[in-house]
Amino acid sequence: PKISTNADFEDGSHEVVAGAKIVDEVTYEGLVPEKEYTLKAELISKADGKTVLGKGEKTFTPKKSEGKEPVTITVNDDVTEPVEAAVAFEELTSTEVNKDGKDTPDTTPEKPNHVAEHKDI
Repeated sequence: PKISTNADFEDGSHEVVAGAKIVDEVTYEGLVPEKEYTLKAELISKADGKTVLGKGEKTFTPKKSEGKEPVTITVNDDVTEPVEAAVAFEELTSTEVNKDGKDTPDTTPEKPNHVAEHKDI
């Protein structure tokens, strides 16, 4: 499976600062239809490539193996000064199937299967 992303501000937000919302539209392919997946998104500062500015999470069950799923990222309250450049990182996990699409009945939510990620600065 693989994922790619296109992040944009939600209506009313126009800069990366506390409380702003960014909608990260994740395009996926190679998933198993009717199995549950979780997308975890982090907004990362481009300045150092590691400071987490905000987070979002969405659990979904795709009808087809490819499609799009929006994840809303809310900027952390401690981001008091607007950030010039940020990038969204995503990780796709599942407790129902592994990256090869095989069922994994013994997997727990605390240790889900890593299915795919997108972490390009």
